[in-house]
Amino acid sequence: MNNTINNLKTFCISHEYISYLDKLNLKIIGSGASKKKFPDYWLNDASGTNISKKNPSYGTLTSIYWIWKNQLMNFNENDYISICHYRRFWLKENHETEINKNNLDKNILRSVPENYLNYQGFVCSPQSLKGYKFSKLLKKGKRSLIKNPLILFDESKHTIKLHFDIFHVYEGLEKAITVLNDDDKKDFLKYVQKKTEFFPLSIFILKKNFFEKLCVSTFDWIEKCEKLFDQNKFKGYGEIRFFDFLAERYFSFWISKYCNYKIWPYYLLKL
Repeated sequence: MNNTINNLKTFCISHEYISYLDKLNLKIIGSGASKKKFPDYWLNDASGTNISKKNPSYGTLTSIYWIWKNQLMNFNENDYISICHYRRFWLKENHETEINKNNLDKNILRSVPENYLNYQGFVCSPQSLKGYKFSKLLKKGKRSLIKNPLILFDESKHTIKLHFDIFHVYEGLEKAITVLNDDDKKDFLKYVQKKTEFFPLSIFILKKNFFEKLCVSTFDWIEKCEKLFDQNKFKGYGEIRFFDFLAERYFSFWISKYCNYKIWPYYLLKL
């Protein structure tokens, strides 16, 4: 993508201050700012209308919510909202092969040109969930193995649901889907029960109206999920960040269902 028109509003979410981010000419958001300090010149998710106090279980969702409630009204209908993280950055189309801290800034995606405006969304390459090691299944997936021993031999059974059961909350994803809106409930359930890959990381680029629709749907659902689960019983990172991981799967589903989307490269910066 060439820098032809200024229609991309990129927000970079960070849970801590990293001085290098100041050099990248992005809108940096301090995530979880109700309990952390960030530079005054950064944006932060504890200002304006916010849910920053929920950051321990919401993760990047508190920043996405903040963008929705406090920034979206400042943009034009044809603008795209870009979400990236402190280590993951969207790249321009003709980016250099070798990228590092010294040349990252000039390789970052800055705009969506006219020949890509038929896409409402851009996502990273999907993460395949196939190919668990036997030892991993025995250690973390005993209940799933007992319920369906075929997961040992049939990789088509290595679904989004199985992955969530093993690494997050057992049967939590399906339980959460019971309170999802009627338009998406059946489709999302089928998606997680059948798909063996999804678009991970909660990074994406969406046209303004699609970003808004995604936020409305996601936060309505997550709010209902909060009433459905006892968070005091959650232990460890994979469970405590439960709502963040729910949304990560839902973002992938929703964009797949509602958007004409394109897979786009990003760069993982090693700090």
